[in-house]
Amino acid sequence: EDDNCIEGQMPDRGYGDIGRPTPDNEGAVKLLIEQYQQRVFALVLYLIGDDRDKAYEITASSFVEAFSLASSLEDKGSFLIRLIRMAIEKSRDAEIIPFSDETDFADFPPELRNSLLMVKKALGALTFSEKALLLLRDQLRLSYREISAIFRISEGDARTQAVRARIRIRKKVEEVLGGEG
Repeated sequence: EDDNCIEGQMPDRGYGDIGRPTPDNEGAVKLLIEQYQQRVFALVLYLIGDDRDKAYEITASSFVEAFSLASSLEDKGSFLIRLIRMAIEKSRDAEIIPFSDETDFADFPPELRNSLLMVKKALGALTFSEKALLLLRDQLRLSYREISAIFRISEGDARTQAVRARIRIRKKVEEVLGGEG
């Protein structure tokens, strides 16, 4: 498949104007869903916890609503911002189910599993908004300009909040490491 999608890059595949799904733009709509479905699902799953059915429901309904609100002259960037904003808002309203710790990383070597569990625990200490912002930046590799549009904040505020969230994660990791020693 597309390596850029795995890395979180957002290549322009020539979608042109998106608009509402019609027979004329069915191919563009299908490509958008293929490109973003797994990434939006992963974002939602990280935000709501260990409920794959609910994450799927939120992802699917976010796509439906984003397409239904699309104007006939909308570009891919505007659509993506609307889609992610909807997914985050729906995730915020969902009941959070904690992840099960050990089974998530059972196939990893012990040292890597311990590191992943530590980071996961540190992420759990963040507020919903901090976690969403960092996931958008570090997992989906969105620019601060795109993140600021999603959260309706300034680009400077998006950067500042990301720095603060990273500091909180670092402190939590240091606490966990200090407790092990």
